Amino acid sequence: MKQTTLDVCKRGERGRVTEVMGEGALQSRLAVLGLRAGEEVTLLRVSPLKRTYLVETRESVFALGREAASCVRVRL
Repeated sequence: MKQTTLDVCKRGERGRVTEVMGEGALQSRLAVLGLRAGEEVTLLRVSPLKRTYLVETRESVFALGREAASCVRVRL
C-alpha cells in the first residue's frame, strides 16, 4: 500500500487517513470536516491549477486549499 498526501492524489482515488499534520487550528478544522485518522476519503476533483481539492468523507463533501490538502496523509 502506498502512503501519500491528498494534494498528490489523483482524481477518483480513495484512501484512508493515517495522519493529519499542521497547526492546532488547521487540525481542528480538518477534524470538524471529518478528516481524522482512520476515516476513508475520496478525492472527487482537482481544480485546473491544483489550488482547490474537492474531497468526500462519510460525513460530507467539501473543498480544501492546497496547503490544507498537503497536511492530510492517506494510505491508498
